[in-house]
Amino acid sequence: MLTQFLALAGVVIGATISYVFAARMDKARNQREMIIRWDVRRYEAFTEYLGAVTQMARVAGQLVRARGWDNLAADVDREAGLMALDGFESARTSTYERVVLLSTQDCIDAADMLNAAVWRLEWIARGAVDGALQDWRAALDSYTASLDRFQQAARACLMLPLATFVRQIKRPSTLTHRDSSPYSTSQPGN
Repeated sequence: MLTQFLALAGVVIGATISYVFAARMDKARNQREMIIRWDVRRYEAFTEYLGAVTQMARVAGQLVRARGWDNLAADVDREAGLMALDGFESARTSTYERVVLLSTQDCIDAADMLNAAVWRLEWIARGAVDGALQDWRAALDSYTASLDRFQQAARACLMLPLATFVRQIKRPSTLTHRDSSPYSTSQPGN
């Protein structure tokens, strides 16, 4: 009888240990899968937000081309450019809220700085604030630095390698177009 009891106890203990380890493995697998799903959602939120922000900056550059401040930008009709800015601002707003929902405080702080920088470009392009060529260039430099900071924070949030990579952009005061003729990025007198 004692041997039967010991055998039964061994089976119960073995089953319990097997169940505990299987449950822990399932929990760990589910947590890994959940992390992957949230990382995908974060990545999508970050890329959609960056897409809207960079499109706003690009259209702002197209609008200031008429002032001679971004001669490499494509020509754009002012009304069409303003409508495009409105659309990209709406997209930026909704994607920013996803960034806030899914990311870290460092990412949110970086996104706040990027928002302020792209708004400054937009306001200058719209003529909502006074601005000269040097104001545009300062706003563009601030935008680039804020963009880099957000990208660093997003890479860190996604735990990607190269989280400390920073792009170094030096904008020349004279640009050469495809036909190799140099022209200034400013209008005479600016």
